[in-house]
Amino acid sequence: MTNLAFILLRDRGAFWARFSAGQGAWRDISGLLLFVAGVTGIYGAVMAGWRSPVLSVYVAVKLPLLFLGTAAIVAVFNWMTAGVLGSGLSFRATVLIVLSALTVGCWILLGLLPVVLLFLLSGVPVSGAPDELRYAHNMMLMTHIATLAMAGVAGNKALLGGLRKAVCPGTPVNALFLLWMGAFAFVGCQMSWMLRPFVGSPFYPVAFMRADCLDRNFYEFVFGEVVPFLLTGKR
Repeated sequence: MTNLAFILLRDRGAFWARFSAGQGAWRDISGLLLFVAGVTGIYGAVMAGWRSPVLSVYVAVKLPLLFLGTAAIVAVFNWMTAGVLGSGLSFRATVLIVLSALTVGCWILLGLLPVVLLFLLSGVPVSGAPDELRYAHNMMLMTHIATLAMAGVAGNKALLGGLRKAVCPGTPVNALFLLWMGAFAFVGCQMSWMLRPFVGSPFYPVAFMRADCLDRNFYEFVFGEVVPFLLTGKR
């Protein structure tokens, strides 16, 4: 079995040639699944390492669940919108494209991992006044959100050109791409809220999931609490 993750890293043209020839099989998809799970597990372990080794293990499990769970939830939506827009993509082809975008994003996460680790080791206090800890937590949270979002957007953008080659002529590729991106971002953000903690607040005990995981939503928390505190220093 040829590892598509390394083909995507070395030569995306070769990947799209295989795709156009119909060589992408379910066994190739399983290889991408393992790669995404492995990389996101490593990133998750670093992501929560400042707070607790136990939380680091938890997040190493939860971050792959977040990425692959989100992909599974949006797969049917992506396939349906691809069909409505006349792309000619099968369900297997749609899943392969989504996982390929995640794979490219994971290569970017691997490249950024040393930078994130250096930031955590050099700039994050493990003790201090409550406002100092809150600011450090919020800064880390926004850093990880920005890093993961950047990797996701770049991963999808890298495959946009190939997607144009894979769909039927006349398909509104840009509209399809934006629908896919929007669905993944919306579902992923809310799933991250339900599966929290990922960074780990210094004011809550370490837990696999919070008891209030179904209360409120991601957007209310980020724009109602995190961003205002970073800008004003007030809760």
